[in-house]
Amino acid sequence: MKSKSDETRTAMASTKADLRELRDNSRATVGEIQAFLRELKGKGPQEMLGVVAASNLFRSLVLSTAIVVGGILLFTAVPYFMGGDEKPAPVAEKPVSVKAPLEAPKPIEPAAEPAPDPLSKLGVGEELSAPANTNPLEDEGDDFLEDLE
Repeated sequence: MKSKSDETRTAMASTKADLRELRDNSRATVGEIQAFLRELKGKGPQEMLGVVAASNLFRSLVLSTAIVVGGILLFTAVPYFMGGDEKPAPVAEKPVSVKAPLEAPKPIEPAAEPAPDPLSKLGVGEELSAPANTNPLEDEGDDFLEDLE
């Protein structure tokens, strides 16, 4: 009779089992590539082309490339053609009733002054001039740490 903890252990994914499966699958892939290269070894160009044409490796590469390109096109085209046709709903105006008294027009407020650009406080965009005959990258021997000693 199994306890509840045993059942949850078997139901949960195991990192160790996943790593073991990954190692086994990568060994199989490496084995396939090595077998393919062994077939190519010592053959002439015409024979190599025949081996490559008969190989599942090339066919798998072409198939996976086609699937990826098709997926990119599909997941780009579908949202492009499905969306973007939404138009804003027309705003219904208030019905004017004859019985309601006319409201006085609201005074028009002057437009608020635009806030000053925060980058202007930092001096962004200002042009500073420097003497033309000096190179700012040359070392003039100034030691800014001399006062700390």
